[in-house]
Amino acid sequence: MMDFHSMIEVWHEFYSVLSQVSATFAGLLFVSLSLRHEVLNHPECVRVKRLAQHTFKAFLYLVVFSLIFMIPKAGLLGTTIPLFLVALYALVITARGLKVELKDKSKYSVQVSGAIKIYLLSLLTYLMFGVVAVLLFIGVNNALYLVVGLVIWTLALVTTSSWKLLAELNAGNIRQSDK
Repeated sequence: MMDFHSMIEVWHEFYSVLSQVSATFAGLLFVSLSLRHEVLNHPECVRVKRLAQHTFKAFLYLVVFSLIFMIPKAGLLGTTIPLFLVALYALVITARGLKVELKDKSKYSVQVSGAIKIYLLSLLTYLMFGVVAVLLFIGVNNALYLVVGLVIWTLALVTTSSWKLLAELNAGNIRQSDK
């Protein structure tokens, strides 16, 4: 059986590619939203802007999760503690975003369908990253395989969210004269 350091070393390439892909997607989302900043900052797009912030953070969390696994010779504690803390932080920030979204009863003209579902699925994802940190901490090295599913899930979720955001911003629901 491999020790923790050897096990992480085997996964190095996976996390390297994941961080590059996530950073690329975050950059593409940033550029796309920057090109539509006048629409995104319109008062009717408050919910769209919140979901855009959530989606951008989700890509960055994937980068951070990947970087944690790539820290040279971090060992068990140097990997699991930061992984757990980042997962906890992401969970709290997402829960706050969901709370704001649920409390907002305003009837904006621009909505993103499925936004609540995206927040809820993100909460589940970050909870599972925390569970993976705990499992690794107690010696269940095969928990690294759960990360593969979480990564695929998260990339699908935030890519879908990005698509919905960009489609909504390009739908022409905002009159240009209202800028």
